[in-house]
Order: sequence, then C-alpha cells, then structure tokens
Amino acid sequence: MASAYRRPLIGDFERARREHPSWPVVISEGDSWFSYSDVVGRLDDPKDTALPKDQRPWCLLRLERAGDEVLSILSGAQRAKLRGYFERWPLDALLFSGGGNDIIGPDLLPLLREFAPGAQVQDLVQFSRFERRLRQIQDCYRELLDLLGDAGQNAKVFVNSYDYVVPSDQGAELAGFIKVAGPWVKPHFERRGIPQPLQGEVIRLLIDAFATAIDQVASEPRGVGRLVRVETRNLVQGDWKDEIHPDRNGAKRVAGAFESALQAHGIVA
Repeated sequence: MASAYRRPLIGDFERARREHPSWPVVISEGDSWFSYSDVVGRLDDPKDTALPKDQRPWCLLRLERAGDEVLSILSGAQRAKLRGYFERWPLDALLFSGGGNDIIGPDLLPLLREFAPGAQVQDLVQFSRFERRLRQIQDCYRELLDLLGDAGQNAKVFVNSYDYVVPSDQGAELAGFIKVAGPWVKPHFERRGIPQPLQGEVIRLLIDAFATAIDQVASEPRGVGRLVRVETRNLVQGDWKDEIHPDRNGAKRVAGAFESALQAHGIVA
C-alpha cells in the first residue's frame, strides 16, 4: 500500500518502484515552496489529511530543501547528485521549484535602486543586473533539461511560477513563535527607501519577468513539450504563512494547480 512508504527516503522509493511497477515515477526538487510550505505534501495527499492511506499512488522521491537557489541546485555536488538520479531511474515527471530565492531573497538588494521622489516602479529595478540574473536562471533550466536528455529521459518538468509575495515583518517561525528565518524581502526595500505602495509593484514586475523567462525556455526546441510552467500567480490570495510562504490553504491551491497540470499531461489520474 502507498502508506508503507516514507517518500523522502530512496530505499522506500525504490521499494515502491519494485512493488508497484505501474505507478508513475516522480521526483520533486527545489526550494521551500515545495518543502516548508509543503506544496508537494498537499499534492501527495489529495484529501489533505494526515492519513497515509490517502497518499497518491505514485513513486515519489522528495529532494527539495528550504533555501535552495536554482544556481546551487544546477551546479557542483547538487547537480552531480541530480544527474545520478536521472541516470538511475526512468522518470515520468520532475516537479521543480527554483528561481524564487535567486530574485526574491538574500540577493534582492543588488536588484533594487535607491528611491527618489517621483520614482516609478521601472525606476527602482537595476535592470542590467536583473536581466543578467534571469539569464542565469534560464541557463539553469536549460541545463536541467539537458541533464534529463543526456540520461535519455522523456520526463516532463512541471515548474512553479510562485506568487506575488507581500513584504512584511513576518518571518518563518518554529512552534508558532520562535523566528528561525526572515523576513527576506521587506528589509531590502527599506534599505533602498522604497515606500510600501511601490514594493508590491516591484514584486509583481520581478515575478512576472521570471514567468516570462521560463516561458522563453519552454518555447525553445529543448523545452517544447517538456517544460511546463504551472500558473500559480494569484492563487495564494492572501493566505500567507509568513512574508514569502503560503499557508496551508494557499499551498492547497498551489498544489491544485500542479495536480491539474499533471492530469492534463496524463501523469496522474
């Protein structure tokens, strides 16, 4: 039964493959939108309960980790490990959440300009650096597709679009009151003197540009029919756990978008 498998563990993942050869084989990789927000957990458990019997019948290996940037996932030891997994198992799908930390995170400050009276949203972004960052992210997605191709994989890659985060003082908390990380966004806006009404507009510009960059890769020969950007913008609808992570309800809606995409491409029923 699906309840027998603790899905983050490779041994249990391989056991599921042996005992259920008809189940689709899926890997999830990426950042805290998949792990801390647990979008993949909601997707793995369609009824969204804690009961293992409700877990989806697929062979799922969860690799995502909070704080990961797409630049780190597709370089060095992490790239080598991912390549090894692609060569080891035939995949039906890869769920991927990467790029959010690269633009909305510790490296946001260099992308922002100092506020001056009368400034508009376009005046507040260092476009030369932002466009270079987007090109780096695009190259990582190209490398991801190439790694799959090198391993002879025809798996589709389902990619997170994120949502328009709301700058605030709310960081990630342990046990509901011990702050362990964040805030990640608001301090950078404050250092540049950018007023609150413009902060949301800058976020929207950055997130929309990220989605456009992924769509460009998806339209290239290596991405056509293989790279699927799942539209998750405007889904959280104010249900935020903290400054950048959706809460349980927001994560359920994001998971629902992934489920619809997986169903549309015949990965899950």
